[in-house]
Amino acid sequence: MEELSLLNRFRERPQLRHLKRLTTKDGLIQHADFDVPDPSFGYSIDDNARALIVCLWHYKIFQDPSILQLADIYFNYLKRVERQDGTFHNFVSFSEKILDHEGSEDSIGRAVWALGEVIASQPGTELAERAQTILKRSIIDKHLDHEHVRTKAYILLGLLSAGLLDDAKKWADKLKKIFHANSKKDWVWFEDGLYYANGILPYALARAAIFLNDKELEEIAVKTFRWLDEVSTHNGVPSPIGQDGWYQSGKEKALYDQQPLEAADMVLAAGELYLLTKETEYLKRALAWYEWYEGSNTQQKTLINTTTGGIYDALTPGGVNSNQGAESIVTYLLAYLKLAQIAKNE
Repeated sequence: MEELSLLNRFRERPQLRHLKRLTTKDGLIQHADFDVPDPSFGYSIDDNARALIVCLWHYKIFQDPSILQLADIYFNYLKRVERQDGTFHNFVSFSEKILDHEGSEDSIGRAVWALGEVIASQPGTELAERAQTILKRSIIDKHLDHEHVRTKAYILLGLLSAGLLDDAKKWADKLKKIFHANSKKDWVWFEDGLYYANGILPYALARAAIFLNDKELEEIAVKTFRWLDEVSTHNGVPSPIGQDGWYQSGKEKALYDQQPLEAADMVLAAGELYLLTKETEYLKRALAWYEWYEGSNTQQKTLINTTTGGIYDALTPGGVNSNQGAESIVTYLLAYLKLAQIAKNE
């Protein structure tokens, strides 16, 4: 099968040069001016949580113990911003001053996802025990009842990884209800608009279908991914919903600015559906969405800076946004590592 041969390049370790450049002893710096870290914006839990997942996935696939030194930095950031009530702060300045009263719902959800990944990948260690303590305190907090659908997906991913399947089922059932309440014949989705991190929803449900052996979750994951993939294609190439206006039902879709996060989440979703169904169409779509980074996009521009190892922050009407921040590189690495996971198992 041609797709399997195309996976061979993902047997190589990904380039981590830019990730390391953005990392200090205190965490992963949010933004960069071109490829140069910009400390004026400080750090976020969103980036550090996903960077922690990158390290854990990298270690599981490539068994490189040096990556765990980075994982410790990102995990320590999560510990530093934990609040006593079980939630988290999000932003910390470069001078280590906490900049918010409380993080956003999504930032809390991403932290929960990362904690679950720690528990899954480091069983029996002090790190996993600490993560389990934080996670248990977090999942009973009132803030996790917020209505944001992506937050529910991130929490679901964390609970699945942590092996808390009874709790995970409750969160999966919430997403089922949201889907049935909002989906229509011509709008197969959880909301009346497509905004950011759309692919994380079918990804989380496909993963839940595997863990919970739930056919309805599989059906929803398949329906929503196929529909999202269709509406996120332009002139035959992947075209993430643009940040400059998004896409609300009945209105015109924004073509730009396309974000690397969106392509990464589509790779995760398609890759997980391939693992779930073993249908090659999903592997093809995972590879197609990865190729968005390489220039198979509406501008025919690569988002990968091979000199710095960074990823450009957006695809714009004029080409690329030349800044290479933390979200761009960590989400790209998650996409790469999902394909590396599939390559390793084939």
